[in-house]
Amino acid sequence: MPVAQEFPVDLPGGQIDRAPALGWTAITLGIATLSLVLTNALSIESWGADLPPSVTVARIMDEAGRWRVATDRVGLGTPRATMRRIWTQTEEARWPDQRGVEMAQQ
Repeated sequence: MPVAQEFPVDLPGGQIDRAPALGWTAITLGIATLSLVLTNALSIESWGADLPPSVTVARIMDEAGRWRVATDRVGLGTPRATMRRIWTQTEEARWPDQRGVEMAQQ
């Protein structure tokens, strides 16, 4: 049975101020959310299309479509479109001998 070892770093015995960590976390989440909203409008629109039809969903779809057009107009949709293109090319890539393997697995 392993023997419990002491922690190699002496930690302060007093109360730890968590405010800086909470502030940093809030800022990080805010930046991530803003980045996704600005560069991923097509996904917001796609998410709305998967929801059950209702008046609220129709409004979400309408606003999401306008937002996608606006972000695409200024080029904010380019990173997502580029990543999508690269992903599609990667999915379609095949090794030279892979066609025979795929046929054998069917």
